[in-house]
Amino acid sequence: MRNEIIGIIAEGAEDQGVIKNILRAFGFDGSEIKLIRPGLSKDATDRHHDQQSIGTIQGVKNSCIGKNGKRPDFDKAFAVLDCNNIVIHLDTAEIEEQGFKFTRPSKENNVNYCKELRSKVIDLITDWLENNYQDKLLYAIAIEEIEAWCLTLFENRDTVHIRNSKSALQKLLVKSNLTYNKFRTNNKREFFEAFTKYKKLHKKEQLFKYIENNASMKNFVDSLVEKFEKKED
Repeated sequence: MRNEIIGIIAEGAEDQGVIKNILRAFGFDGSEIKLIRPGLSKDATDRHHDQQSIGTIQGVKNSCIGKNGKRPDFDKAFAVLDCNNIVIHLDTAEIEEQGFKFTRPSKENNVNYCKELRSKVIDLITDWLENNYQDKLLYAIAIEEIEAWCLTLFENRDTVHIRNSKSALQKLLVKSNLTYNKFRTNNKREFFEAFTKYKKLHKKEQLFKYIENNASMKNFVDSLVEKFEKKED
């Protein structure tokens, strides 16, 4: 246990499942990780359900912007749940299709593409939050989807630019016999949490091997090291 509380605001339940195990590698246990959005009561638990309640980029935006000068998700996290920090997650695959202005950096021959795109998404979130809470936030910006992070658990190659990482991951899960039935669940969050734990994502030594094959995953983990390990030195 770390004896501190961390919250997660994410696009979807499966994203929370992956992030939970990454946080466990830094000493957080389940009781210290609070699921703010989507919350447990708003999760589309059925794996056949295509629409996750409030599990979208727009849902994260709404949480950050709030209403009438208030941000209930953040107020609850800090005042009620006693969170010390919050992880904000966004995928970048469809970020230009959300009805707000966003221009991604050039990808061609750009070795800094992941870092630059991450920075632009963080700037976007900062604008939504009007610069509030900056010392309490960590950013899980997945380029292009968090499934690309999961691919590192199966393939020893750069997974950042793999096309259709969702489909690629599904094929590898079937090939590895890592199914919903194996883990006795129909819940997406529980399934992603279960198979990533099975692949030891929650073990720091293994996590540090995985991140070498995905720059955006490494950027997130590096920020956790900066926040939680250098603080202890």
